[in-house]
Amino acid sequence: MGGRTMDDSGKRESEGEEEKAPKKKAEGNPWYLLATLYGVPEPEDHELQLKNRLAWNRYFAANLDEETRKDLIEERQLFEIELVPFSLEELQEIATAFAERCKVLAKELALPSSSADIDFSNLVFEQDAFFEGYSFSRFSCFRSAVFSGDTSFRGAAFSVLASFDGAAFFGPAIFDGVFFSARAVASFHGAAFSGGAAFGDATFSNDAIFDRAVFSLNAFFKGTAFFDQASFFGATFSGEADFDGAAFPAGANFNGTSFCDKASFFGATFSRTASFSRASLGEKIIFTRFGGTTSFVNAEMNAETSFQGAIFEKKPPWFFGAKLHQGTVWRDITWPPMPKDKDNAGEFIDAYACLTLEMDRLKKHDDELDFFALELQSRRVLLGPLRGLPIALYGLVSDYGRSYARPLYALFAVAALGMLVLLLFGALAPRQSLGLSIANTLNVFGFRKDFFEPG
Repeated sequence: MGGRTMDDSGKRESEGEEEKAPKKKAEGNPWYLLATLYGVPEPEDHELQLKNRLAWNRYFAANLDEETRKDLIEERQLFEIELVPFSLEELQEIATAFAERCKVLAKELALPSSSADIDFSNLVFEQDAFFEGYSFSRFSCFRSAVFSGDTSFRGAAFSVLASFDGAAFFGPAIFDGVFFSARAVASFHGAAFSGGAAFGDATFSNDAIFDRAVFSLNAFFKGTAFFDQASFFGATFSGEADFDGAAFPAGANFNGTSFCDKASFFGATFSRTASFSRASLGEKIIFTRFGGTTSFVNAEMNAETSFQGAIFEKKPPWFFGAKLHQGTVWRDITWPPMPKDKDNAGEFIDAYACLTLEMDRLKKHDDELDFFALELQSRRVLLGPLRGLPIALYGLVSDYGRSYARPLYALFAVAALGMLVLLLFGALAPRQSLGLSIANTLNVFGFRKDFFEPG
């Protein structure tokens, strides 16, 4: 399927030109008129919302291949009827309805082609924007758009790249002292981005909801500002997830999120609670998974941060230069298997050593010991079987300094072995053999054996 693409650096085409372009009201944009073909619905007017959506989805249905169409029906739960392309007669009816829409606004605009890129860039949406369940089968551009009220892309499907770079989601809206919007929410709940997503330098003034959204390719949130709650609960990032330099002043929820590839929060700032923990979804427990390289390099965690129950499948996370909060939780973590070769062992050592030092700074000694143990296990791989043998023995007898019981068990085992030898080859009674063996075993601690009377 045709469409725009984005390179891994997240650079956008003609970004500088679009930022300087003047803002225009959405009502003067042909794409917006097509999206609201039968009128701008009120929040509770679900019938009109559905009517507009059916017209939009059927208009662009000709761009869909059978695999995409099947996925939209089965996975995105769109109605089969809304993915049936219009007939020539029906297209004429759409053209007539579009002309009537323009006539009401006293505008003369051409009906956009279903094969053209969808352009909402630099628009100002003065009213609530409803794109719930819309199918975007072409490159969709919302760069530098301004959303003044509630914005819903809930369940929307973007088959090609969707760009919201520099977009602003505002609210509450107050104009000339008149209060228009109570708490404008931007919702992408359950949206599917099959061709990549770009939200670089976007601004969310109120809640940003990406719960259970699916990002099949790279997703860029570089420099994005979330001034209220940012929620990615249960979202799936199959490609790279780039949150470099993102700001979370009011809290971030990544519970149950799957990062299948690289997840980067380089230089990100978390001013309030940040959670990357396991979560409940009905009766099901979902885990936050990190499947590739995970970077929190130079990130700042200024409040409680939880990784409880998180799963790091292949590599430990990087926290070089990061600032962690004393309330950071590492309980029930599943760490990646130890590296099998020396080439990867050094990377593991560096990652765990960094966390060991940070936990020492925070005086979280239990966590410090855990990371120290992981560091030693990785170092053992680096040193090889022979040179790493002392580390292996240290782990065996004391669990790398975390077990008080193992050394005691070892001492009792040595004492029992000594008693057995004395019983087999000596002339002492069992009780005396046990006492002498214990005294010999504990001699290093100053115990003496000359208080035993000879038999």
